[in-house]
Order: sequence, then structure tokens, then C-alpha cells
Amino acid sequence: MHAPLHVATGALAQIEADSQCEKNALYRIATENYDTSVWFSLDRFRELEDTCGSVWDTGGEGYWYFLAQLESFIGNHATALSYVDPEPYSRQNSFQNFPSPVTSVAAAEYVVERARDHRIVMVNERHHASTDRLLTMELLAPLAEQGFRYFAIETVWSGDPVNARGYPIPQTGYYVNDVVFAEVVRLAIELGYQIIAYEREQGQETSTNIPASVTSSFARRDWVQAKNIVNRVFDIDADAKLLVQAGYDHIRESSTEVWSTMARFLRESTGLDLLTVDQTVYSERSRPEVEHPLRTRARELGLLGEEAVVLVDSEGQPSPPNDSVDLVVFGISTRYVDGRPTWMSMGGRRQAMNFATPECAARVCIVEARRAGFAVEVPLDRVEVTSAESTTLYLPAGKDIVVDVMGLDRSTLATRNLTVPEP
Repeated sequence: MHAPLHVATGALAQIEADSQCEKNALYRIATENYDTSVWFSLDRFRELEDTCGSVWDTGGEGYWYFLAQLESFIGNHATALSYVDPEPYSRQNSFQNFPSPVTSVAAAEYVVERARDHRIVMVNERHHASTDRLLTMELLAPLAEQGFRYFAIETVWSGDPVNARGYPIPQTGYYVNDVVFAEVVRLAIELGYQIIAYEREQGQETSTNIPASVTSSFARRDWVQAKNIVNRVFDIDADAKLLVQAGYDHIRESSTEVWSTMARFLRESTGLDLLTVDQTVYSERSRPEVEHPLRTRARELGLLGEEAVVLVDSEGQPSPPNDSVDLVVFGISTRYVDGRPTWMSMGGRRQAMNFATPECAARVCIVEARRAGFAVEVPLDRVEVTSAESTTLYLPAGKDIVVDVMGLDRSTLATRNLTVPEP
């Protein structure tokens, strides 16, 4: 009597597990609270590890991908990297040395110089790596001096009045809830950029006149993205100069059998030569053995440090050569002090400050810091504190700050005001 019931119960449990671990279900859990507390789903996600930890689809958006994104939002950079690290490189065709002797050049300096001959610059990122937004932060001011006035971001919702407001709020977009990305948006608006949303919107894939030759779902999305940029930038300002932040391969200028990218469609629709900058292949991973062999070699040559670099050969050309993008960036190597990455100084826009957290001495807390009077903005800093009586916050000097200490259930444990002293 009991054996069939046991089997049925086990099968039902498996069906329920498969259902909650399916990509769309994971996506809903990960994003359901992003407009209030983007990290609120983290505890629930961690509890799903035994059930969903083996889930990973070919699109790279399984359980670990979403967990990595949530971990990155609360400052757990190394943890986020580890969840999306590739397997140790074993590509038979991956050469492990540079084709000729190379030297390093600061990536921002190199990109800015190359941008003089272009009106569209595209930089990509790994969405779970806050470090991949730091290069864009460096580019904003010098590109503004060259006349760049538009900054297109995949994550922004087109209905959010972020330009008029002057700063992002959680509802502005999912990835903008990363404190580094939020600061990029603040700085861009401060420098006079117009923030442009270009992600496809509900119904656009059926309401727009997508060519019949664009058949795959990947390509249709990218075609709509490119169309949105053209409509919202170049149809309004024919002489516009545009900086684009995109994820992964959307900036590739070559196509595959199943995917024609946003960059290709944008080049074809505008007739402009793009400057495409990749920083997803040769950038930092959680441990050396899973990094690209060429990054390992660059480290051995003493070419890597705490700033992103482009490696150039004796002719000044980027190395290694790449058929899909104009140049590749070797990202920074993170250094930690008191458990926090020093790049949180954001090029001098923040300074480290010790903050007491007695409420967190025997529990897990989330600490968020905002400017006084800006209660709804994306925090200036956000960090998880586990069984510790203090943490380090990175805050702008001379500002009045409100710090909230919360439990993972969003309960408020303490709220304190402070003023960051001038250095």
C-alpha cells in the first residue's frame, strides 16, 4: 500500500523541484523584489542550492548565474565570480602566449584615444562583476570632452525619468542596483549625458517590422535593441556620439549561425564604424586556474595590476588580435583590505570608513548607505556583514549619510546618521 504512494510522492517532489529550478521560475524569484530590496531574494536562493545547484542551461542562466548576481549586489565580489567561473581552460586551440612581445597601456587611455575616430563606442560587461563597470566610469569624462552626450544602457527601463531625477532608484533597472553601476549613472548625468534605455520591451518583437531574415529569438532581441538606439538617439540627433554598455556578446561585430548581434545591426543601420571593447574574456576570475591562459601569461609578465589594461604589440596594435571586437581589455586584479575590494574607492570618488555594526555581532546583516535626503536612491554602498561588529563602507567625502542596518528579512535593526570627513 505504501510503496506506490512513496514513489508518487517522490515523483511529485521531483516535479516540484524541476519547476522551481526552471529558468523562468528562478528569474522570478531573483527579480521579484528588485524595485524595493534587490537582495531580498538572496536567503531564499541560498536555500535552493541543494535542490537547484545542478541546474545550468546552455544559455548560462541557471541557478548559479542568478545567485552570483544577487551576491554581487551585496558586495560579495569573489563569491559572485566563483559561481559563474568557467571550468578550467582546456581549449586545445587556445594559444598560451602572445604572438609577439607586448606591453601594457591603461585601458581607459587607449580607448579614449581610439574613440577620436568613432561616434559609437561599445563596452561590454559580465553582469555579475561590478569591476566591469569601472572602465566605463573612467571613460565618461574624457569621452564627454570629445562630444559624447548619449549613454545607452541595457538595464534601464524606458519609462523611468532617471535623467530628470538625476540619479537611479531601484525601479530604474535591475543591474543598476549594483552600487558601482548606480554611480556610473549618477556620474554620466552629472557630466551631461542623456541616459538611453534600449532593451526590448513587451510586444516590440511583434509590433516592429523585424526583417524576415532575422529568425532566431537571440537575433530578434538584438535587432530590437539596435532599433531602439537608432530611434532614440540617431533619429533625433543625426550627429550624435554614443557610448553603449552591454552584456557579453551583444557587442560582437561578427555573427554566428544562430545569432546576429546588436552591434552588427547597429553598424548596418547607422553606417557608422563602431569601436567595440570586450572585457569579459581576459578579466579576473575567482582563482587563477580558471582564468584564460593569456591572462595567466600576462600576470607572469608583470603586466596586470589594479587598473584595467590593453596589451599592445610593438606596432601599438591591441594583442591578442580578435576577429569579433576591436580590442580586448585585461581587467584589474582585485586587492582586498578588511574583506572589501579597494576598487570600491571608484577612482577617488569614495573613501574607506570604518562603521560599527554591533547589531550584526551574532547574525547576518545587510548594511546600506545613502545620501541624507535621498531615501529612495540606489545606495552609495551596500555590504553583507556576517557575525562582525564592524565593516568598511566606501562613501563620498563631505557628505551627510544615512546608514540602515537590516536583517535578511528586511527588518530594520538600526539607522544611523554620519558625516564623512574630508580626507
